[in-house]
Amino acid sequence: MNVAQNMKRKILGLVAVLGLTIASQGIQAAQGPVRIGWVNWSDAEITAKLAQVAIEDQLKLPVKLVQADIGIQFQAMANGSIDLIPMVWLPTTHAVFVDKHKDKLTDLGVLYEGKLGMAVPDFIPKSELSSVEDLKKPEVQAKLDGKILSSEVGNGQYKLTEKAFDVYQLKGYKIVASSEVGMLTEMDRNLKRGKWSVINAWSPHWMFSKWQLRYLDDPKGVFGTAEQIHAIARKDFPAEYPQIATFFAHYHLPDGDLQQLMLQARESSADKVVADYYAAHKQLFADMFNAKN
Repeated sequence: MNVAQNMKRKILGLVAVLGLTIASQGIQAAQGPVRIGWVNWSDAEITAKLAQVAIEDQLKLPVKLVQADIGIQFQAMANGSIDLIPMVWLPTTHAVFVDKHKDKLTDLGVLYEGKLGMAVPDFIPKSELSSVEDLKKPEVQAKLDGKILSSEVGNGQYKLTEKAFDVYQLKGYKIVASSEVGMLTEMDRNLKRGKWSVINAWSPHWMFSKWQLRYLDDPKGVFGTAEQIHAIARKDFPAEYPQIATFFAHYHLPDGDLQQLMLQARESSADKVVADYYAAHKQLFADMFNAKN
C-alpha cells in the first residue's frame, strides 16, 4: 500500500470515528442526563436528591448531580455544563452570582424560605454578645480568638462576612473556612470545652435542633432579612425540558418536613430518607409535574 492510500484510509477511519462520536453525543443530549448542581449543604442535598428521584421516576430521564462550590456552579450553568441549581438564595446571598450571569439564566421558582447570618451558642450572655456590633468589643474578640467559623471559601455567606468586616469595621478577625461539616465540628468541639464561637449559620438546618443557637442582630442589614431559595436554570432549559421546569415552579418542601429529613439523614443517609419521603408522597410529586399554573 502506498503512502497516499494509507493516508486516505486513516482519514476515512477518522471520519467514521468522528461520525459515531457525534451521533452518540446527539443521542445522549436528547436523552439527558439532566445535570443538577448542588453544594454540600444539608438542605441542598435533600432538595437536589429528592428532585433527582422524582424526575427519574416520573419522566424516566436520567439525572446527574454535580457537586461544586457555588461560584463554579454558576459559571458552569452559564456555559451550559450544568442545567440548573435548586439552591440559590435571594435576594442577598447569591445575588452577586445571579447578577453576573443574569442574561444566561432563568428563574424557575421559589422552593422554600430561609435565613442566614452569624450565630452563637445560647450559653453566651446576651449582655456581652447579642449583635454583630458587639464583636468589636476587645473582650469578645479575645474570647472568640478573633475567629469567625465558616463553610466553603467564596460562597455567599463568606462574601457577606467579608462585607460585614468593612461595614462594621471588624478589625483583628479572620474567617476560618473549611466546609459545613468542618465548621460545625469545630463549633461542637468548642461547645464541649465551654469555649465561645461564632459561625456563619443558615436555616432551615438541623444545627438549630441539635444545639441551642441564636442569630446575632444585624442592625446594618448586611445579611439581609428572610431569604427565598430559588431554582435557577440556564436560559434555554424551560424550552428544552418544559415538564421539569413546571415541576420546579411547583416544587415546595414544608419547613418542618425539610428539617426532619435533614435530622433523619444524619442518623441513616440522605438517599434513604429521600427515597422513603418520595414513596410516601408520590402522588404529590406527580401533581407538581402536571400543574397547570
